[in-house]
Amino acid sequence: MRASRGFFRSACFRAVLSIGAIACSKPNDPRASAVAPTVGAVDRSPAPDAGAPTYLTARPVHAKSIGHTSYVLKLTLEGGAVAAFKPRSKLPLGDHRYKGEIAAYRLATALGLDNVPRAIPRSFAADDLRALRADFDEKGLVDDDGRVRGALIPWIEGYRVLPLEDAKQRARWEPWLYDVHAMVPADHRALAASVSTMLAFDYLTANGDRWSGGNVAEDGASGRVLFVDNDGAFYEWPAPATLAYRRAQLERVTRFSRRFIDALRALDAPRLRSAIGEEAPGVPLLSERSVAGVEARRATVLAIVDARIGNSGGGGTLEFD
Repeated sequence: MRASRGFFRSACFRAVLSIGAIACSKPNDPRASAVAPTVGAVDRSPAPDAGAPTYLTARPVHAKSIGHTSYVLKLTLEGGAVAAFKPRSKLPLGDHRYKGEIAAYRLATALGLDNVPRAIPRSFAADDLRALRADFDEKGLVDDDGRVRGALIPWIEGYRVLPLEDAKQRARWEPWLYDVHAMVPADHRALAASVSTMLAFDYLTANGDRWSGGNVAEDGASGRVLFVDNDGAFYEWPAPATLAYRRAQLERVTRFSRRFIDALRALDAPRLRSAIGEEAPGVPLLSERSVAGVEARRATVLAIVDARIGNSGGGGTLEFD
């Protein structure tokens, strides 16, 4: 996603600053693969607020392309609901990257995290999108039944990027997490706790795309840190060098959230598989290899935390709520 740095500063990106998860993705390991295509996906995440326009059945009435290196559409649906749609596409690895958004949301929910924007499995009639977008046939990938599947992400107003990868920002937050003797300012504890959890979550999901620019955000209404752009996660074959770097980054962390670690301990194999769930009835969202990778990395995260507790004690290590 190196190309997205330029996009991050472009007028195109400024036009999408109110979305909670926009994909500006680069191809990852060429061996990455996903489960077979499925049709008729149903949403297994919490229902929208009572009275809100449904995201599950409404047809699109307007579409605007807002992606850069991936195909992403800002859709207005009948009834007024607005969302980003990451469809299956003909771009590199675009046939399955949307699954990472859905899996990340479901896994975060199972771990008690509200930082990952809601992502709903949804399909639309290709003819509906084709009528709204002249570039649809060039980029969209349609199933045999004439529908296109993807992840629908409700629009987040007040969204703003947190450029935590910038040198000045790193110089501020890295000591809070990497230096056991550093004091975390009271007014920055929530941010420090969120970054700590994000580092663990990204290793757990093998997300290779977090630190390439614009993939951390803040909900302007609540101030909550958002882990956005998760379609570079859950690959069957994560890039080894990137995964090793994520692990080395996590091994430097000295402070973790007690609630997050407790939830991770409770997420055994059956609970994990139930949380990831299906894309359609009888069809798993992720492949067996992808889920097994999450299981193995869960054990690694807990081993890293337990080693830190052994050296520093539980009180100091599990410092955040």
